[in-house]
Amino acid sequence: MDFTLAEGLDCINRKLQSMATIKLALPFALLCGLMVIGCSIQNTEAKQGKICPMYCLDATFMTCPPNDTKQLQPVCNCCLADKKGCTIYLSNGGVEKCP
Repeated sequence: MDFTLAEGLDCINRKLQSMATIKLALPFALLCGLMVIGCSIQNTEAKQGKICPMYCLDATFMTCPPNDTKQLQPVCNCCLADKKGCTIYLSNGGVEKCP
């Protein structure tokens, strides 16, 4: 098989064009992939925040379901309790039931 110089240059030119396309497509695909990963990480880390009042009850202990008999270290107020339905027992004998 004999190639002419024009055919050889045309073949090289097509290969260079396809390599250039691959060189441009690869960084674009990587950039898009990183953006998708970044958005998914940001969405998993973002949690519903809540605004709690800045006051502390004078509490001795607290209990939370399902084990209401175990005395836990008290939090400042019901807003800061991790679970729903906790009860904060105050040092003056009072009880603060958390919703």
